Amino acid sequence: MQRWSLIGAAVALALLVWLPLGLAGLPLDTPDGFLHLGWSVAWVRQLQAGWLWPTWSDLPWAGAGSFALLIYPPLFRVISGLPMLIGVPPDHAIAAGLLLILLLNSIGAALLSMAWLRPGGWRWLLLISAALNPYLWVNIYVRGAWPEALAQALLWWLALGLVGLERGRRWGLAVSTAALTGVILSNWNGTLLTGLIWLLAGLGLWRAGRWRGWLWSGGLALGITAPFWGPALQALSTVRPPIPAGLFSTEFFFGGGGGPRTFADLLWVQGLAIAALLLLRGFGWGWSWRRSNGGLLAPWGLAVAVVGLALMLPPAQPIYDLLTPLQRIQFPWRWLAPTWLGALLWLCSPGAVASFGLPTGRRRWAAGLMALAATGLWADGLGRFAANWVGHAPSRQERQALRQLLACDPLTPCPRGVQALPRQGELSKRFLALPDGRVALSGVPDYSPAWVPEGSWIPRLAIFWVPQWPQRSWAQFQGVGQVQLINRSPQQRLLAVQAQGPGRLRILQWAHPHWQVRVRREAPGAAWDAPLPMGGRDAQGWISVPLQQGRWQVALAYGPAN
Repeated sequence: MQRWSLIGAAVALALLVWLPLGLAGLPLDTPDGFLHLGWSVAWVRQLQAGWLWPTWSDLPWAGAGSFALLIYPPLFRVISGLPMLIGVPPDHAIAAGLLLILLLNSIGAALLSMAWLRPGGWRWLLLISAALNPYLWVNIYVRGAWPEALAQALLWWLALGLVGLERGRRWGLAVSTAALTGVILSNWNGTLLTGLIWLLAGLGLWRAGRWRGWLWSGGLALGITAPFWGPALQALSTVRPPIPAGLFSTEFFFGGGGGPRTFADLLWVQGLAIAALLLLRGFGWGWSWRRSNGGLLAPWGLAVAVVGLALMLPPAQPIYDLLTPLQRIQFPWRWLAPTWLGALLWLCSPGAVASFGLPTGRRRWAAGLMALAATGLWADGLGRFAANWVGHAPSRQERQALRQLLACDPLTPCPRGVQALPRQGELSKRFLALPDGRVALSGVPDYSPAWVPEGSWIPRLAIFWVPQWPQRSWAQFQGVGQVQLINRSPQQRLLAVQAQGPGRLRILQWAHPHWQVRVRREAPGAAWDAPLPMGGRDAQGWISVPLQQGRWQVALAYGPAN
């Protein structure tokens, strides 16, 4: 009976956390949320057009295009995109995806508590603290880092799989493999951090003689996800990396140095809350994890929490300098996801050992004081973003405008989208109307071709940039002539050009070797010329095709093997 009550409570807590978003609508002012919304919509459009594994989208920047579907892990856009395929509006589909993340988080914690902890209050403590995790809330409501939140939620399932591997259960291999697979397909940063903490778990399993299951789970997860990360890593050198590259030294806790306010200035209190939880467990129940075979999760959790806290502080800079792949996480406070996991595992570990009771004497007073400190810091960590939980929801008019704007074809004029575009508010920052009546969705220059020069960009809203468009229409002949787009699909474009003299056809799509550009005369039996080198790239990064007088056909064909 208690098992079902825990599962029911997990579902109820997930719904409770989701309720502000579910009632008020998807927030439009999250830094990363609009990126993932656009990528999910782009993925759905390509599927609807017949491309089952899309790796390119023309939605960003009114057809300029992006390799985000190739480089960024696909799981969240699959989760949020599937409802769109059956007609659910994009904002509602994203909200449904976020509810699924919260359910995965709370149900995973509930199942872990039942598999690891004795019946009683410790199970409920683990469940409630997992559901009220302030960093998970920040990723969902404040940052809009929804794939990171998905990877964070899967950590509870990874811990559950670790319990099964330690006990030699077959389900342990299945659960840990599924959790690792989900993390790899969710977020690159989450993959890197999860890989590191999984290595720590491997050390513990090796000492216990259970390392084969650990090795199998990691190998299976890498093999299952290889169709994604293999092509993504191969193409990584040809796309623009996140800017600025490397680690943000000002994003260490207490590392701002009096400069502009950073996100670390808002999140450091969560680090103090984690430290207080570690001390609460140590002062109340001691620091030993070997008592009566409490299992691997307690020492693993303590090690993960201590390492995570240390790597979020400025003295850890030499470690990042030495282990340069770690700089890929950019923000040291991203360690909060595994650090919260480790701290809560360590906090609740007395519930796994029958000989652990309530603290007595001085331990009771010390534990009580640390519990009050941790609760206050936890509440402060949530309260700092109180305005993001409520009060920043979009209006009904904004929701309708968002749906209309996302429905626009990026290559053709969209009068209804231009009419719906507000002059103020978040939508006016994310979208803009072009002179020829098209609607452009701004984005980050990451995942555009690597050789697009800085002069081709206009920084518009922090990291959200737009191109320096050199002409009014998507395809235009630089000379005397006419251009017509006569056929298109997700992987092909066919244009007809009537040139009354020599000139150039410029297409406002970023040139890349994956896009072959061929030319032939418009005549029966005419053969296609060889593909233009480097995809026909000009000095600004656009596709540019030199043409002589006459009637021509210009074909663009996408294929990574090009």
